[in-house]
Amino acid sequence: MDEKQSQFRPPIITIMGHVDHGKTTLLDAIRKSSVASGEHGGITQHIGAYQVEFEGHLITFVDTPGHAAFEQMRSRGAEVADIVILVVAANDSVKPQTIEAIKHIKKSQKPIIVAITKVDLPDISIEKVKGELQKYEVAVEGQGGDVPVVEVAATKGKGISELLEVINLSWQLNPQPSLASDPLEAVVVESFLDRGRGAVVTVIVEKGTLKVGQKIVVDNDTINVRALVDDAGKNIKEAGPSKPVEILGFKKALEVGSIVRDTNITAVKEKGPVDYAEIIAHAQEVKDKFKIILKADVLGSLEAILNNLPEKVLVVASSVGEVSQTDISFAKVASAPILAFNIKVSNQLKIQAEREGVVVKEYRIIYELLEDMEAVSEGFEAAKLQAKVKGRAKITQIFEIEGKKIAGCVVTMGKLNVGETIFVKKNEDDPGIETKIASIKRFKKDVPSISNGQECGIAMASSIDFEAGNVIESLG
Repeated sequence: MDEKQSQFRPPIITIMGHVDHGKTTLLDAIRKSSVASGEHGGITQHIGAYQVEFEGHLITFVDTPGHAAFEQMRSRGAEVADIVILVVAANDSVKPQTIEAIKHIKKSQKPIIVAITKVDLPDISIEKVKGELQKYEVAVEGQGGDVPVVEVAATKGKGISELLEVINLSWQLNPQPSLASDPLEAVVVESFLDRGRGAVVTVIVEKGTLKVGQKIVVDNDTINVRALVDDAGKNIKEAGPSKPVEILGFKKALEVGSIVRDTNITAVKEKGPVDYAEIIAHAQEVKDKFKIILKADVLGSLEAILNNLPEKVLVVASSVGEVSQTDISFAKVASAPILAFNIKVSNQLKIQAEREGVVVKEYRIIYELLEDMEAVSEGFEAAKLQAKVKGRAKITQIFEIEGKKIAGCVVTMGKLNVGETIFVKKNEDDPGIETKIASIKRFKKDVPSISNGQECGIAMASSIDFEAGNVIESLG
């Protein structure tokens, strides 16, 4: 790298797009490694940052996950990037996560390059892809716009050099200074606990220089940098602007998106210890939500899951790392299952959990976890509503008394009372029409209530439409 080039930092590139459109395979081809083959379900589960050299120029890549569940991580990826590569498969064209990616790119106001992947497959249509991108205001070259387009077949190495060349050309139009001597500022793009190395925090240095032995601060933690490891797994002494690097020395995993700074720049605010008794008390107070305890391998995954759980799911505790005996004891007290994402639970802990009556469920694919929680949430809501039903009657016939419509009913569950609120429903899925019971007649006599198995006539307080076969329910 010559002196002129060293005055500017390398560009930071984010790859975004729909799941299974070849983002990781593209990066795999660029890095000449095999990230894609080791992924569960073909989906990138974590954010990774890597640096490559092309024609004497360094380029930093942030590999953002492509599944919809990682929306916030993708959004942060766009914010940290200088240029965004939008990946669209030639055989699949624009899909829901492609549209989401476009939304984030426009919000970030970053330059964009379109990489049309899988061009080596049969039955593709490059023009269809370009036309659909136009609908979402991504005006590519050749379609009246200036967004560069590169056709790629990553598995065959086609278009890789061309893509890197376009990145360099785009960056040369508006390069940013190195700022290596400025106060340190680095963004956390991943963080996890490693059994051998402890907390591992991956950052990209935005300005300043990160050095081994340097005292740094982020969130609650102030540490001396114990070691720096680059994306090739080598120990290095320092990292300058745009350099992705793992920091060792933290006592805990950090929040994705956190900013690492010199200690003389940011004051540290101490937080008190977690009050688990308070958490449990709160969980017990919340009666209308399904409680869970969430464990994940890294903070990126944890954040993505937390941001996409159904509203009716209450996370009473969440953390990064393996499931422990303490987690099982806590789950027993909180009456909540443990969901373990991308974590292997030992047989010993499974036995303990079974003994304590605690459910521990393991997941490898994030959308499977979310789909299960959607199903549980819906079932929980249905069961909750069912539990609230105090009385139910089926309308068997309709007749009139003095011009007023009366429902001839048989009570099939519980008890119905005059004056209470009821819902008249066409079927189980129908939310029903709300009204009140004006009067109940049994054997032509007014009665205050009617019980299971008895027949009666019910007059509604308001004029509503109902018919034979409808159901009347009162909620407790």
